[in-house]
Amino acid sequence: MINHILLEQRLVLMTNYLLELEKLAQTPKSEFLNDKTKTGAAESYLRRSLEAIFDIGRHIMAKTGSIDLATEYKAIARGLEQKGIVDDRLGKRLIEMAGYRNRMVHLYNEVDR
Repeated sequence: MINHILLEQRLVLMTNYLLELEKLAQTPKSEFLNDKTKTGAAESYLRRSLEAIFDIGRHIMAKTGSIDLATEYKAIARGLEQKGIVDDRLGKRLIEMAGYRNRMVHLYNEVDR
């Protein structure tokens, strides 16, 4: 059974993170890029937002019997698309976001400014 309280909690977290990102977006670009505290905060809020999205997706997929909890983020996005939970366009965006999240977390390469 899908835990709607868990989903709501993740959505609230995500909303709060996005509000913080909107505040940071008001900073002039050169000031933002030269302030390691601001760039670090933006990266953290973005990563946490992405993790909340994929926590929601993982929960929905697990509770519908469609996924192992250890499944990677891109597989979660594909599963949500295949089950019709998200449309094709959003599914592709989620796959892109999963790749971006992995680069941030695992430092595969420097994330573009």
